[in-house]
Amino acid sequence: MKWSAAWIWAEGLQDTPNTYVEFRTVLEAGAAEAGRTCRLHVTACQAYELYVNDRFIGRGPSPCSPDYQYYDTYAGQVRLEEGENVIAVVAYHFGEKDIVTGQMQGEAGFLLQAEFDNGEVIAATDASWRCRKSPRYLTSNERISRWSGFKEIYTALGDDGFRGQGYDDSGWERAIVRAAALDPASPWPRLLPREIPFLGIERREATGVIRREDNFGRVTGEFPAASNPVFLDASAPGAMPAIVYDFGSETVGYPVLELDAAQGGVLRIAYGESLELQEVDTFVLRPGKQRLRTFGRRAFRFMKLMLAASPQPAELLSLHVDQVGYPFREEAAFSTDDELLQNIWQVSLTTTRMNSQDHTEDCPWREKSLWVVDGVVMGKIIYANYADTALMRKCLVQGARIQKPDGSIPGTGPETNGMLLPDFCAYWLLGVYDYWQYSGDRTILEELAPAIDRLMNWFRAQSEEDETGLFARADRSGWWCFIDWSDDIDRRDHVSGISFVYYKALQLYARIQAELGAGDAAVQETLARAEKLRADIRRWLWHSERGMYIDCLVGTERSKHFSLQTNFLAIWSGLMSGEERDRFLDDVYAAGALPPVRGPFFQHIVLEVLEQAGRAEQAIALIRGYWGEMLARGATTWWETFDATLPFVTIPSTYQGHTPTYMVEGIPNSLCHAWGASPGYMLHRLLLGVDVSAAGRGVIRLSAPAPEADWAEAEIPLAGGGSIKLAWRRVEDGSLAGEAAIPEGYTVEIKDENRYPLKIVSVTKAEYSA
Repeated sequence: MKWSAAWIWAEGLQDTPNTYVEFRTVLEAGAAEAGRTCRLHVTACQAYELYVNDRFIGRGPSPCSPDYQYYDTYAGQVRLEEGENVIAVVAYHFGEKDIVTGQMQGEAGFLLQAEFDNGEVIAATDASWRCRKSPRYLTSNERISRWSGFKEIYTALGDDGFRGQGYDDSGWERAIVRAAALDPASPWPRLLPREIPFLGIERREATGVIRREDNFGRVTGEFPAASNPVFLDASAPGAMPAIVYDFGSETVGYPVLELDAAQGGVLRIAYGESLELQEVDTFVLRPGKQRLRTFGRRAFRFMKLMLAASPQPAELLSLHVDQVGYPFREEAAFSTDDELLQNIWQVSLTTTRMNSQDHTEDCPWREKSLWVVDGVVMGKIIYANYADTALMRKCLVQGARIQKPDGSIPGTGPETNGMLLPDFCAYWLLGVYDYWQYSGDRTILEELAPAIDRLMNWFRAQSEEDETGLFARADRSGWWCFIDWSDDIDRRDHVSGISFVYYKALQLYARIQAELGAGDAAVQETLARAEKLRADIRRWLWHSERGMYIDCLVGTERSKHFSLQTNFLAIWSGLMSGEERDRFLDDVYAAGALPPVRGPFFQHIVLEVLEQAGRAEQAIALIRGYWGEMLARGATTWWETFDATLPFVTIPSTYQGHTPTYMVEGIPNSLCHAWGASPGYMLHRLLLGVDVSAAGRGVIRLSAPAPEADWAEAEIPLAGGGSIKLAWRRVEDGSLAGEAAIPEGYTVEIKDENRYPLKIVSVTKAEYSA
């Protein structure tokens, strides 16, 4: 891409937070140019909406760190008309430093270049572009929270039609140039083309009405329709009639409303993933009909519309949400007679889809961040169900792009930030390994090898601080030693779980080195480091009398505290023998000898350990009990935190419990968190006996399905093409019978082959294409 455009902005607004700037330029097309299509390359820090001749083209860019700035390309969507053609953009700059996870940072700027298909540039941002601070958006607004952006206040009276042809912009100011494209000294030294497809858009409508509130006014009707029109009458002083809609489950996108308010008024919209609603959007209406849409993306299940200051009743003509999400091309099919397990699997996929956006998000409402462990868990679900590799590849590469100078990887992103969680650094490497194993994409190892080497050198430095050989001072100021979101873990100094995941990372690092041809000496050196660490872990952290690992070592003083999380991590990382593992699972975990794992995230490690230990029935019982209890309490997507031991009437909330931030105001709870959606891949392994995690190496792993239903069947797409088709039923003698059809070209590895009950058939490409 050859750039001639420059980064521009409006004079005097470079350092103003929460600013919307409107840009405009006009292209004149003669008869010879009319009908020709053109490409538009566009980006902004942080967001834009693009229009051509008053037609909405798209929004973006994909969130990123400004030094690796993404741009979008729109090709084939714009055809020039003879005469005047208007390119109009609304660009938004957040401009606020106080945000917990460090997202939406960078200086204000907008850049666009338009060209014909032959590369001839016909428009490029420079000082000739007209601009103004948008008169439609008020900017002295409250924040939604310290994890998110500002609320929106939109005044429809300020919409003067600037996006269309025939508009006079002579009174607008000229833009100022902030930097040339690709200027290495600028805030945006690189420009990267979009690495994943544009988000898909789906129309979502409300499925029910929770309540209508007259509030000194009157509400009639429920859903916008000719047969049952919705009127909100706020003509009495102080009247605030309202209606609360239920969209059935988490909805992520842009609300779109059409109203007829004869004399204007004020419309306020509140949202909630539960019925704890927060007012976020305010529309100051103009008289007459109008179509309204939020600039910012919203995520919610419930929406409240409230009208005020309207001398005449206003009619709600239409209401829907342009739901957005990553456009997965395929999705697995999974069916079983066990309705509970079927529903748990489906909710796991729904949760994953709602969090699959321009990156894997931890939650679509509170912060929309790219947290490492959320992405690693989501990757396993995506591989098992969607045969997609592009989204996870982008997320892992973005983690490397914001690597700190010392080699550590921030726990969140995609922007550069100071959020350091030492265990998340290891999880990032585990995520790279998982991606390689599933996709077979060796190029990611080559691309990320320098970052991986720096990371492992950082780990090494932390374990060479004292005589123990363990990862030291994991509790240092400014770090968050996570392990699990739980108060039941002693996290001081040499935190056991950090050394455990470091050991696991060393094992995988050696395999990556071998794949990249690092040489036998380098591989053996890494394995020797792993073995030394294993010995140090055993020496300092193993409690032989209890048959468990302690939570931590403070200096050389052993903690007296034990937790399930520490010991499940030890098993997961390969640091217990089979005998030690089984004793722990029977005498400690099953016996309830330690506080339970309360959060959905860490349950994925519990499930994987149980499955690897041959305890599929126990794992399925956990899925039924834990996730089934969430369903029983009304969950339609999986919650960030959940303690199944709390009273049945409670759900996660600042005042109801289930979260370590209980009774701490100002921290929004998330009721759509895909780090808890692990049944979306574990049910494949448990109830179907199918593991596709090594498909990139040409390996499909099979094991005997757990006989926890009367029948189950599935079709699982593979990134390499084709799909696995598997079906089994319980027969009269109680045994299982069925068939597993595997595409040709894959090697099948069967766990305990003599016990495998299904017939395995190889399917040719022609057969599975048909």
